[in-house]
Amino acid sequence: MTPRLITILVLLIGIGLFLYSLTLPYYKDQKLADGLIGNSHSIEKSEYYKKEAELRTDKVAFMDLGSGLSIASATILLYLLFNNVKTFEDLKTKKTLTKTATFLWANLVWLLLLPGTYCFYVFRGARGDYPPFADSVAIPIMTQIPFLLFLLIPLNLFMLLTTVKTNLPARIFIKPAKYKMETILWEIFFGFWLLLNLFCFLGFVVDGDHFSILVNLFFTFILLTLRAGQISRYEQAV
Repeated sequence: MTPRLITILVLLIGIGLFLYSLTLPYYKDQKLADGLIGNSHSIEKSEYYKKEAELRTDKVAFMDLGSGLSIASATILLYLLFNNVKTFEDLKTKKTLTKTATFLWANLVWLLLLPGTYCFYVFRGARGDYPPFADSVAIPIMTQIPFLLFLLIPLNLFMLLTTVKTNLPARIFIKPAKYKMETILWEIFFGFWLLLNLFCFLGFVVDGDHFSILVNLFFTFILLTLRAGQISRYEQAV
């Protein structure tokens, strides 16, 4: 199977799950749910959460997973089409960004998390994901946005330290002709960050966190770029 066919199949699955979620009600018994919500301030929070979970259907889970798969696969498919990637062999010839472009685009794409945070909480609040007695969604929004801006500092520091003496652009999936201690250590280092990034990606897809999916996929490309820069550094030195 080609990369394009795989992503198209995943896209169709995601769209199917999302459309299926639209046919489901939010609660198994809407009258009981309305009564529970109306009395939410007069019962224990733990009791509310327990009863609310029993009444909920799988609508939200299917909606989030379906939209998450759709966004992720559509993004990957656009990359494959834009870069004329038809087979897995074609990926071996694709190159990274330049060092300047890497810094520029990494910072710009990271800023997408700011409107993404707003959209995430506002949409879920409007959908009724939070109980009536929950605090305003403005609290997590105003807490997370400054933190995301602060993370730009370690992000740029990380990129600065991992691009020292590197040669970019390079083939994104470059492999050394012969592994040495330095290249093995770099492979382990970037392998760890790519694995962590993958776990985050899976969480974003299941949660239907659309903006975070886009940013995560782009930073997969950034991590591969930084890895290629270090590997090509030793290859060109040889």
